[in-house]
Amino acid sequence: MVALRSRRLERLFASRIDSVSYAQVVALVDSQVTEHYDLDFKRGLYGNKDSDRRDLAGDVAAMANTAGGIIVLGVDEDDQARACSAPGVALSDNEVGRIRQIVSSLVSPLPPFDVLRIESPEQDDQGFFLIAVPRSPNAPHAVLVNNALRFPRRNGATTTYLSEPEVATAYRNRFTGMQSRLDEAVQYEADLIQRLDTSATTFAVVTLVPDVPGSFTLDTKALKEFKDGVLHKDPLGVQLGHTVWYRASVGSGRLVADDRMSGKGLATRLACELYESGAGSFAAILDDRGRMTPSAEHSSMSSVDDVHLFNALWGGLRFLANHARDRAAAGGNATVRASIWPVTAELQARLVQTRVFQDQLGDQQTDRPPYAGAVFDVDDLAQDGGPLITATAILANGIVQHFGQPEALQGTTDGAIRINYWHREIQQRVRAVAESVEIEISEDTVT
Repeated sequence: MVALRSRRLERLFASRIDSVSYAQVVALVDSQVTEHYDLDFKRGLYGNKDSDRRDLAGDVAAMANTAGGIIVLGVDEDDQARACSAPGVALSDNEVGRIRQIVSSLVSPLPPFDVLRIESPEQDDQGFFLIAVPRSPNAPHAVLVNNALRFPRRNGATTTYLSEPEVATAYRNRFTGMQSRLDEAVQYEADLIQRLDTSATTFAVVTLVPDVPGSFTLDTKALKEFKDGVLHKDPLGVQLGHTVWYRASVGSGRLVADDRMSGKGLATRLACELYESGAGSFAAILDDRGRMTPSAEHSSMSSVDDVHLFNALWGGLRFLANHARDRAAAGGNATVRASIWPVTAELQARLVQTRVFQDQLGDQQTDRPPYAGAVFDVDDLAQDGGPLITATAILANGIVQHFGQPEALQGTTDGAIRINYWHREIQQRVRAVAESVEIEISEDTVT
């Protein structure tokens, strides 16, 4: 997967960015597609002169500083900036490495970008390079020019430079953007909690906000596809069978789903809200606090099972990232927050393991909602694999440390599953999931 997501460019190429073919690039010439703020044509490869290297660095930085886009190497333009021929360029792994090295050495901070090799069907060492650059939340990106830093941007089909006041504004936007995403995550979390029955249920809540928002059209077709994709399915990392979506609908600017059989009442096991921007919030049950057999202990204490916590975070991250990437076409990094609700002075929480007998983990209880936050690549979260387990472990570690437990035992930050710390009755399912996607299984125990 590439970091760049662009509905406009996907329509121009008639393909997802990471699936563009040789014929689809050539078709730009047939259609006389014009360069734009997000599309730049180059007849040949960038040269080795200092000026050529600066041009490459400046073109990548300009895309990152503006709206993102693609630089096509191997397509020529006429005097009206229209694609007029596609002679192609020589393709090699060395050239990919050279492009990456030049950008890495001359652009600061380094923006995310991908170099895609589009081979000719007749000759695999000839074709096109696509340099795909997403809009960067870390803008402005500077390029070293004659011992001075300059900040390029796209202005229509050309590259210009930011003025000093514009640079100052860009830096201010960078830092306010970071805080804004954190604030959004907290707000989305709070909105979802309003839909949960927390009177007798404790939930894990996961919220994801893409650094670069995407979009999708919320209409009847989108709702139908959403229902077809989620209803009667278990979204957790390892399916347990009793946590499935029964109802899917819409709210203002969002898709919603939960475990209710009708539209009445509040969710007791599962809920989500998925926004048009690609942001979303997800909640899954951790403890029913004696709903079936209430007791004084359950009414004043929540017991958070470490397996259920890890499993809920795993599934929540994957579910939200799939929405961001595949429905809203958001790419790059995302700000993620995870928490446990409700936890108060009157309803404290403890961390437990129930693999053999129920034992408390860590040496403390908490009277405030434990939370953890981090930034991850959306693509890493959207599918099962080592990177998703790494992200899950990072968030789970952050939460269990509120209880005095140093780490969650079900997975490692190296992306491995510790099989001995899962409930015996689901270990075979855990193994099957891990083996199917080549997640490392560790037989180690923590001492």
